[in-house]
Amino acid sequence: MACIQDQHTYTLTNCRGGTVLDLSGADNRSIIGFYANGGSNQSWIFLRDHSGGNNWYIKSARSGQFLGMEGHIDNIRNGTRVIAVSSPFRWNIEDSGIAGVRGIRILAHGTDFSVELSDHGNWAEGRKVELCGRWTGPNQIWAVKQHNCL
Repeated sequence: MACIQDQHTYTLTNCRGGTVLDLSGADNRSIIGFYANGGSNQSWIFLRDHSGGNNWYIKSARSGQFLGMEGHIDNIRNGTRVIAVSSPFRWNIEDSGIAGVRGIRILAHGTDFSVELSDHGNWAEGRKVELCGRWTGPNQIWAVKQHNCL
């Protein structure tokens, strides 16, 4: 699997749009694609769920909130918003699986719904991040950059 390590901090760049996974400063809830600025709202701590499998929690380095989804997992559908939530939300992390596209796929645990940059990876600043059924689009793949410890 990709180079994800427990309790390490990463920036995630969308492989189609080139923007990074960003906790919106406007409401501290929305997850959007935004140009990289080095802010802590663009830094994500990966925490392994030790219950077995490739399960992770993803925590904002800025707010301490977790990457999650709007609504209940039983109501997941294409276009469900990815948001910051107060309780841990489980994700499955996989390698890209798309030829020529390096990065990770982030799936809502137990589903085939991937975190994607909406509008087929539109690079426009502020584009929403949502869940959509798995397909071979690079807008569902996130390049991983680990933060260096000083």
